Amino acid sequence: MFNIGLIELLIIFFFLIVFVKPEEIPMISKKIGLFYRKVSRYFYNFKFELSKIESDLEKTKKRKKKVVKKTSLSEKKI
Repeated sequence: MFNIGLIELLIIFFFLIVFVKPEEIPMISKKIGLFYRKVSRYFYNFKFELSKIESDLEKTKKRKKKVVKKTSLSEKKI
């Protein structure tokens, strides 16, 4: 999701070790993990809703085409 490479991870861990107490690292990593989970779940739900809206739109377009065909056929008969 974030495309973080090995060098970026090493830089993050370096600053984590320099600026954070060793006792706080598990708590911080847990909070980061929970935040990442919430963000990824949000994006998954967003994508799901967009696909649902898109499928509903396609269904509406198909219905509209059917109605247009029926009305044009009935006008020709008259």
